Amino acid sequence: MSANEFRRRGTSFRRRRQADGPIIRWPHSGDGRWIVLGAMLVFCQYAAALAIGSAIGFIPHLPIVKYMIIALVISLLGGSIIASPKIWQFWREGEPHPVGRLVREADRAAVASYIVGFQLVSWQMGALTWLKDMLPAVIPYWADPGLASLERAILGTDAWRLVPEWLVRPFDVIYVTWALVHTITLIFILCLKPSPIKARAMIAYFLIVGVLGVCGQYLLSSAGPVFYDRIVGGAEFADLTARIVVHAPFVGLGVEMLWTSYSAHTDQIGNGISAMPSVHVATSAWIALALSSFRPKLRLPAWGYWLAIFIGSFALGWHYLLDAVVGTLGALGCWVLAGRLLSGETQEEEPHALAPVG
Repeated sequence: MSANEFRRRGTSFRRRRQADGPIIRWPHSGDGRWIVLGAMLVFCQYAAALAIGSAIGFIPHLPIVKYMIIALVISLLGGSIIASPKIWQFWREGEPHPVGRLVREADRAAVASYIVGFQLVSWQMGALTWLKDMLPAVIPYWADPGLASLERAILGTDAWRLVPEWLVRPFDVIYVTWALVHTITLIFILCLKPSPIKARAMIAYFLIVGVLGVCGQYLLSSAGPVFYDRIVGGAEFADLTARIVVHAPFVGLGVEMLWTSYSAHTDQIGNGISAMPSVHVATSAWIALALSSFRPKLRLPAWGYWLAIFIGSFALGWHYLLDAVVGTLGALGCWVLAGRLLSGETQEEEPHALAPVG
């Protein structure tokens, strides 16, 4: 085949590709697009975890049922809060059974996708925990010295030393709000009506946790500055440890809990030590991207929150600066990829209404 013929066929293929629409033809029934891909990613995570676990003889008794129960309770509580204005409206209208009317008028498909979405998230977190638990057995922490040296070569010192001591306690408090903010954002997005924007946000979320988080952890196995001296040996981060004891009590508590679990090989929710990439920072960037898309007025506080988590990740010693950078760039990449997977989809419904309660 001549070079001209090759280019001609390539151009013809690209034109057909653009005309055909999205890379994958997703189900168009409500939230089917992101539910299908989310389930596929979760399945792949468990398949990988099972294969790795079988190879090294590590098949733990994971608290999957606990994850599912917690997810169900959170989703029901969140749904109740979201539905309360509608119940109040019915009561003001003189409805004798406002809750019963809400149940009758609720969009059952939307309620189902809301609950299924939370369950998929809980299952994915369970798979992530399993894979993180196996990480040091499969690939012992090796990247910490290199990451620490690279950080010092770029900055001239450790990144955590650049943050004034008086800011450590505020960052310590802000950092522990991540789980709450993360959960509230998920509740908000899962309650929205089906739309390409919602599908993109959820697909990006599953990609961040299931692909970026897992692949990054196994490619650059590292524990982070707070565990450096315990894993590598020596006292390079003794000053960081001393600062945490005085100014970051939440970090100190978390470090001891994770180290105790790591040393005793216990199966608990949130187990596992891994620094690269920072999933906290990646999901905070996802929160900012998602809220900026749904509510442009929230763009400034959303990105402000990401910045606080970004700085806090290395100021508190959980991560190296590069972990936070990779987490952020990875989240942006997953957001772009999710949009590419859905390219050609049309805006079928207004996404800013809460679906389960009408």
